Amino acid sequence: MIGHRNPVALLEVRAAGGWLRLARTDYDYFLSPHGGGCGGPIRITDIYGQQLTVNGIALRSNVAQVTSVRSARH
Repeated sequence: MIGHRNPVALLEVRAAGGWLRLARTDYDYFLSPHGGGCGGPIRITDIYGQQLTVNGIALRSNVAQVTSVRSARH
């Protein structure tokens, strides 16, 4: 994700049964096991606890994910 105002603490994808928290790697990427949740809603939580939900972004490897949602400044 590019252009977010605050550091991202959690990234989750909507999957059967609720939200699936993605693992954050040492190189600061979030990985979805087996591609779970790709193309559905994504929930972003910043370090201040603000949550944003983004719909309709198809997750693709090696592609910057652009969105128009922005959290409040801190």
